[in-house]
Amino acid sequence: MSHLNAKRFGIQVLGWLALVVGYGFALLLIRGVYLGITRGFGASRSQAPWIVLSYLLFLGLAVYLFALGRRALSAAKGNPRPKARFGWGRILLGTTLLWGSAVNRFHLMPVRQSINQLAPTNETQAVAMKAADIILALGCIALVSSGVWRGIRRRADSNV
Repeated sequence: MSHLNAKRFGIQVLGWLALVVGYGFALLLIRGVYLGITRGFGASRSQAPWIVLSYLLFLGLAVYLFALGRRALSAAKGNPRPKARFGWGRILLGTTLLWGSAVNRFHLMPVRQSINQLAPTNETQAVAMKAADIILALGCIALVSSGVWRGIRRRADSNV
């Protein structure tokens, strides 16, 4: 097997993996929506918008993985598609990390506590945990901004 064939095979395998994971996420989302509707979401009315936003974020992740898999399979066959205009992977990763941090910090949705949360035992640890949260949030905002900036820059380059 030549280097080029091995590379195409690897891209094809990763493409199929992304497709399967994207479909799996979509099926989990459908299951979650169905069970949430039949069980009443197990949340108060004030938490319903946050649950809907989390479903939309999960749907975006499933669609992104599906599109990524299709693009990889197309490239492995030798038919490369045009590059995405925005950095959707960066935007989704940053948004997902920000969302997880916000849900954990502000208790926006009902969550089963199967894992004990880390709790500071002294003032220094509390300050360090808050500083880590702030640094994570700033990094996620920079990640989302770089994905959006990529699309804006590419649009400006194509207009010239």
